[in-house]
Amino acid sequence: MLFDVHCHLNDRRYKRDLNEVVGRAAEAGVIAVNSTVELSEVDEALSFCERYGNVRLTIGCSPTEFDDRNIEGIAKRMRENRGRIIGVGEVGLDHYWVREEGRRMAQERNFVKFVEISDELKLPLVVHSRESNKEVLDILSRRGKTALMHCFSGTVEEAEEFIGIGCLISIPTSVVHSKARQDLVKKIPLDTMTLETDAPYMAPEPKARNEPANVKTSARKIAELRNTDYGTVEEVTTRNAKRFFKIP
Repeated sequence: MLFDVHCHLNDRRYKRDLNEVVGRAAEAGVIAVNSTVELSEVDEALSFCERYGNVRLTIGCSPTEFDDRNIEGIAKRMRENRGRIIGVGEVGLDHYWVREEGRRMAQERNFVKFVEISDELKLPLVVHSRESNKEVLDILSRRGKTALMHCFSGTVEEAEEFIGIGCLISIPTSVVHSKARQDLVKKIPLDTMTLETDAPYMAPEPKARNEPANVKTSARKIAELRNTDYGTVEEVTTRNAKRFFKIP
């Protein structure tokens, strides 16, 4: 068994063949954790969990969402579905797309709101951090909060700082071709890693549509990079994901 701890099955690129995509994941022994970040997607995302035995759900809010009604609506759906979701996220900061200082401050306030909801609901936190690792680390550290750092794109030193406060580093399938991520997986402990596709993004082949079954490809690549066997990567990353999401 493998966990794809973060994918986006509500994406329009799966509208025609979602059954086949999820079926290939099931055949590969992959549990897909679907992340929805749009209020309009929540009902559909919940239905996927009922339809597919290998799909789980986290509800989040894009860091580029600034409509207070949508943000409050997402928070409400998290609370309403506490027993049907396994985490809060993705939520976080994005300084790549958001550059104006006032909006960055609003982004931080929204992030803190969802950190607090994670505590309130006793659900783990899945964090998006793009060009904002220092600020995210500061918020998590001040609140004594751990998280899964989704699709981590920072340096080895930044990864070590997050690991130091108890966070997990999630490695996307682009590790197959990304030299920076290959360097990262060689240098941080395997027991601090999870695997994800971020599907339909971050495919093993650049510009291709990604899907959850491809975590097997990245697991093989990580085993090669770390000079270990595939079974060890499968066992450890699955254990990490189960522990983080509190899955028996």
